[in-house]
Amino acid sequence: MFLTNLQAVSEERNPSDDFWFQPGAALGHTQSGAVVTAETAMRLSTVFKVIKVISETIGMLPMHMYQALGPQQRERMRAHPVARLLSSKPNQWQTPMQFRQMLEAHRSLRGNGYGRIYWADNGDPEMIVPLHPDRVTVEVTANGLPRYQVRSLDGTRTETLLQGEVFHLVGLTLDGYVGINPIQAEREAIGSAIAARDYGSRFWNNDARPPFYIKVPQTFKDNEARKNFRSEWQVAYGGSNRGRPAVLDRGMEIAELGVNNSDSQWLDFRKYSEVDICGLWRMPPHKIGIMDRATWANVEHMNIEFVSDCLLPLAVSWEQTVARDMLPEDTEEFSEMLLELLLRGDTKTRYEAYGKAIQDGWMTRNEARALENRNPLPGLDEPLQPLNMTTAGAAMLPRGGGSAGRAAALLGAAAARIARKEVGMLQTAAKQGQPLAAAFAGHDRFVAEVMAVPHAAAEAYAAAALRQAEQLNLAEGFDAQAWTDAQIAALLRLEG
Repeated sequence: MFLTNLQAVSEERNPSDDFWFQPGAALGHTQSGAVVTAETAMRLSTVFKVIKVISETIGMLPMHMYQALGPQQRERMRAHPVARLLSSKPNQWQTPMQFRQMLEAHRSLRGNGYGRIYWADNGDPEMIVPLHPDRVTVEVTANGLPRYQVRSLDGTRTETLLQGEVFHLVGLTLDGYVGINPIQAEREAIGSAIAARDYGSRFWNNDARPPFYIKVPQTFKDNEARKNFRSEWQVAYGGSNRGRPAVLDRGMEIAELGVNNSDSQWLDFRKYSEVDICGLWRMPPHKIGIMDRATWANVEHMNIEFVSDCLLPLAVSWEQTVARDMLPEDTEEFSEMLLELLLRGDTKTRYEAYGKAIQDGWMTRNEARALENRNPLPGLDEPLQPLNMTTAGAAMLPRGGGSAGRAAALLGAAAARIARKEVGMLQTAAKQGQPLAAAFAGHDRFVAEVMAVPHAAAEAYAAAALRQAEQLNLAEGFDAQAWTDAQIAALLRLEG
């Protein structure tokens, strides 16, 4: 059977054709007669566009490193060595987008994306170099860990790399070590699409179907007469004379050739194949220009599906692979790929959402400016709070109407602001082993400014807060809400 198929292919191909030099070309032969490999699949426009959209989108998304400071707090780590590789310079010749786009294209097209990690003497990753999947073979050692046999570019030598030396993006996997090659897994579907494309190319190349035909009641005397009539017609009504009315005699009739059933089925199959291939990567068809089912009413939701169904699993895979291959165990550091860039609405919708978030108090005005790529402005770093609302820790504040009630609410908000800052100071000190005296340095000036009290009173309050903090066992954690309530009460007494 194999020899029969190979002979059939050889009858159509020149000995110098690239077909014979493709790795595993015979293994990619399908029932349709098309040879399906990663290279031939990329020559199919649908596959190329799908891989291009996925890899370019993953490559352009911001990817940052963070330090977890608490259950709901984080701090961006701009100087982290992994952050430099992901966002600045992965190696000597590639930009971060080029690197991530390449590895994602490898993973989406071949099921696996590899990069060799070079470590500095201090234990930090200093460079990551992509490896072509065709040159990497994954083996499983006796202890269950993978190791990687990497062939050189010229194929003359092989180097063994261990886990921790290779950044390995894995697609869908059934053994836990190697991702399935989607092109080979679905080679029959892709082969059918290639065969349909090639059929159309041969049809139009041969120009087998003219746009019309002429019925002649009487037969031509010979072939020479038929050729002369065709040539005269072409001269009279072709080229610059195209569109001139035709004058027929001797009972001739013109009949137009439409699209027959077989041609319609071929066109329908081409559309079906394109949508079917999109489904292999969970790609909404409208992202590659198939607009049959896209309307103004549903395209926004289809874009959301593109992010949630197609890109989110890939982004999570990137984040978890960074944690496994490039970060120490039991660390509070983590990476995150920001998908919000793809979910931005139009200007009016964004500004209305910012306004609602600022009014509700969970976003500051400078945070909104940062999302719009604008520099921060002084005085816009504190969340706003409606006067008819207050924090849970300020429940004991005196209530009243008119200006007295508004003044009490503002005073409570100022006290709550100081207490929240102190909770953050204590959590940071506990996490980083910072001396409490250094954490509270300058706190008296902050209290005096926010509460509008004499500096002596603020200094006394800050000293008392430091003594209370030194009595806490920060290593085992502390009750942040109890601290907040107690300090708000102390600040209100300070104002009184």
